[in-house]
Amino acid sequence: MNLNFVTIAFWIEHENCWSKLTTEHNVIIRTIIAKPKRNPDFIFGMDEIKVERLENFKSFLKAFKREKTVLELLGISEVNKRKGIYRVTFKEKYDNMIMSTLNNYLVFYMKDLVMDGVERFIVVLPRDEADLLKKDLERIGDIKYFKVKPAKLEELQISPFDLTDREREVIYNAINKGFYEIPRKIGLEDLAYSMGITKPTMEEYLRKAENKVMKRMYKEVEEFTDLLWSYDKPRTDLP
Repeated sequence: MNLNFVTIAFWIEHENCWSKLTTEHNVIIRTIIAKPKRNPDFIFGMDEIKVERLENFKSFLKAFKREKTVLELLGISEVNKRKGIYRVTFKEKYDNMIMSTLNNYLVFYMKDLVMDGVERFIVVLPRDEADLLKKDLERIGDIKYFKVKPAKLEELQISPFDLTDREREVIYNAINKGFYEIPRKIGLEDLAYSMGITKPTMEEYLRKAENKVMKRMYKEVEEFTDLLWSYDKPRTDLP
């Protein structure tokens, strides 16, 4: 196998799936956990659901339970009621599902979003599996978009060694002492004093640590923006 990796973005309409409910009930869904199990045949899933109104979530949940592809609803939890974020855990059927299809490949990384009846994915896998994946996806749904580009595995995961010990300590204390709260619970000078360093030194550590953390977060924001983008409309957010 030629282990050159590619990033594949694909958008697919999967008719025999509960994903079509996202059109009817105005919800956006992302996968947190998807564990296909071949024997017995089911997929264990935990999904996060974003809604504008509680009524949207309730109507979606009622329809979700009735779906033939949903074998069992295991749990419902509230993440942030004010922001309309909930989580559901469930079992769904194995055959002819996107997650069970991806389970046949060496997928090293995956992000997804389901909205407007379309399942949107960003996956990283070996280059020589890209064409095979496309053919498998075509058997179970209508591919609306499929784009392949080179990938670097080293850019996919955040390294815990990126921050120095001191930068990690500064960020940890800043968060726990409420420096980033609105309003702030502690000022920069008091935060520096609590750690036995000067205010300018504290500013330098924070600036370096924040720069690294924000660069990490940028990838998350960039991918989420890509998943939200509608493939049939021009991008308006690009510089």
